[in-house]
Amino acid sequence: MMIVILLVIGVIFSTTASFVFGVPWLMPILGTAVPYPIFLLQIRRQQYRSAFWWMLLWGVLQSIAVIVATAIAPETAAKVILRGQSYTTEMFHWIRTGEGMEGSLNLFLPNHLLHYGIFCILCVATISSVALIFGTWMLNYMNFYVAELVKVSAKPWLAAILGWYPWSLLRIIGFIATGVALAALGLNLLNRIRGEVSKSPFPKTYMLIGIGFVIADIVVKAILAPIWQKLLLSALS
Repeated sequence: MMIVILLVIGVIFSTTASFVFGVPWLMPILGTAVPYPIFLLQIRRQQYRSAFWWMLLWGVLQSIAVIVATAIAPETAAKVILRGQSYTTEMFHWIRTGEGMEGSLNLFLPNHLLHYGIFCILCVATISSVALIFGTWMLNYMNFYVAELVKVSAKPWLAAILGWYPWSLLRIIGFIATGVALAALGLNLLNRIRGEVSKSPFPKTYMLIGIGFVIADIVVKAILAPIWQKLLLSALS
C-alpha cells in the first residue's frame, strides 16, 4: 500500500511540477523519476513480477494525471508535452480522412520497429532508465491526444472509451515486459564489467512476453485500425 501511495503522490507532483516549470524535456524525466527507483530495486532483487506490475500501475496513474492536467490546462500541456500537438494533428487527420501512418501497415511497421529497437538498446545500455524516459515521452503525447479527442468530440463518452486504442495497450504491456527483461540483462552486464559474478538469470519469459505483445500490437493494429477509424469518426462528428 505504501508503494501505491508513493506512486500516486509522485505522479501528481511530477505532472504538476512539469506544468509549472514549463520545460518540455523535464516532463518525461520527472515522470520517469517516480517509478524508476522502485523498478530498479525489484530488478536487483530479481522480483521481476513485482517490477512488471508496479510499472503497469504507474503507467495507468501517469496516463490519468496527464489526461486530467491536459483537460485543465490545455495551452500549458501543448507547450510542455513534446509532440503532443503534432501527434494529435496526425491522429485527427487519420480519423477524418482515413489517410496516414496509423492505418497503413507499410507506414507504421517501420516506425514501430524503430521505436522498439531504440527502446531495447536503451534498456540494456542504461538498465532501462533512459528507455523509460523514452517510453514516458511516448505515453505523454498519446495521453495528450486522448484528452484533446474527448474535448472536441460530439460524443465525449464514446471518445473516452475509444481514445486509447487496444493495440496501444498491447504495445505498452510489451514494452514494460521487455524493459524488465533487458534491465536485468543490463544489470548482469554491468556486474560483469565490474568483475562481479552475476547470479541473476536472464528472465527470458518476460522477454518472450514483451516480443509477443509487440507482435500482437502490430497484428491487432493492422486488423482493427480501419474499423477504429470509423468508430472514432462517429464519436468526433
